[in-house]
Amino acid sequence: MKPLSRALKSIKAAPEIRARPFDRVTDHPSRIENVLSNREQQELRSIATVLDYGRGGAIIFTEGAEARFVYAIDEGIVRISRHASNGQRQILAFMVPGDLFGIPDDGIYVNTAEVICPARIYRFGWQRLSEVMTREPQLQQHLLMKVAHDLRQAQRQIMILGHQTTHQRLATFLLEFLHYPEFYDEKNSCLILPISRFDLADYLGIARETLARAFTKLEYDGLVRRLDFRAIQILDVVGLRSLKSSEARR
Repeated sequence: MKPLSRALKSIKAAPEIRARPFDRVTDHPSRIENVLSNREQQELRSIATVLDYGRGGAIIFTEGAEARFVYAIDEGIVRISRHASNGQRQILAFMVPGDLFGIPDDGIYVNTAEVICPARIYRFGWQRLSEVMTREPQLQQHLLMKVAHDLRQAQRQIMILGHQTTHQRLATFLLEFLHYPEFYDEKNSCLILPISRFDLADYLGIARETLARAFTKLEYDGLVRRLDFRAIQILDVVGLRSLKSSEARR
C-alpha cells in the first residue's frame, strides 16, 4: 500500500502547468504570426515560453499585479475579468486562439486572466518583447493592430450590454463562436459551448435564471435546441442574425 500511496501523492502534487521553451520542431507558430514576416516570426519565437495547462482553473495573472509578460493563445480559452469594489465579478472577454492579452497598463495588469479549460499559451517577457519591437518596428505595428482589435471588441461588448435585450445578447454570443471550428461543427450545426453557464451569465451581465429563460426563448422561436449542458444545435443561423440586428427593447 505504501508504494501506491506515494504514487497517488505524486499524482496529486503534479503541477497543472508546464513551462518550456518554444520548440521549433514540435511547436507550430502562434496564430498571431499570420500577419508577421519570417524574420519577425523568428524574433518572436526566440523569446517565447510555452505554457501547457492540463486543465482549467489556473490563474495566469491577477488585477494589480506587476505586468512582466504578454501572452498569446494557441489552444484553449482564457477568461478576462475584473472585480468591482463590492466584490461583484464582471467578465470582460473570452480570449480564444489567436488572441493577444496582458499588455501592461502603467506597469501593471488591470484585469485578471484565468484558463477555463486545457490550454496552450505562448508567453513573452514584456521587456524582451519591447526590445524586439525596437529592432523590428513592423512587428510593433502588427501587435498594435491586435491590441486595437481587442479594444474594438471591448467597445462592442459595452454596446451589447447597453442596447440589446437579453435574448439578443445571447444570440450575439452564439453567433460569435460559430466562427471557430474548434467549437462549431458546421456539418452537424452543433456548437459546443467552451464556457460554463455561470461564466456566460456574468459575461452577458444577467442572472443565471435570466440566461435560462433566454435559451428557452430562442428554443421557442426555433433558433436553437439544447442537446445537453454545453451542446447547442443551431437550427436557424439567419434567424439568429436577424434577431441580433433587430431593434433593441426600448
